[in-house]
Amino acid sequence: MIERLWWAAGWFGVALTLAVSLMPPALDTSGSHTDKLVHLAGYALLMFWWAQLVTRRRWKLAVAVVLFGVIVELLQGLTPVRQPDPLDALANSAGALVGWLVARLLAAPLGGPLPKYLATLPALRR
Repeated sequence: MIERLWWAAGWFGVALTLAVSLMPPALDTSGSHTDKLVHLAGYALLMFWWAQLVTRRRWKLAVAVVLFGVIVELLQGLTPVRQPDPLDALANSAGALVGWLVARLLAAPLGGPLPKYLATLPALRR
């Protein structure tokens, strides 16, 4: 049950990332790098989330998330309100790396992926 919810939330995260990336910007980015931190955090979360589901050959997942971030940036050039930004693509890629590292470091203490660990908790087994 938890794993199904995890998959559904993961695909929702992909769709949400795509939608937010192609709509008019919500942040005023003039003179600030706040949007780069948002990109980094968003892609770190996206990578971490999917790394809980894809546990073998995560490097392929990381490549897919990085490519997704680059493609989304290129798609922004096709919209009337957004422009592709190489620094955003770099922040997306850095976020994917951070998410990959956190997933890797967290797996050992938990004994595996987070959804499987959560499924073993007594409160969630009912």
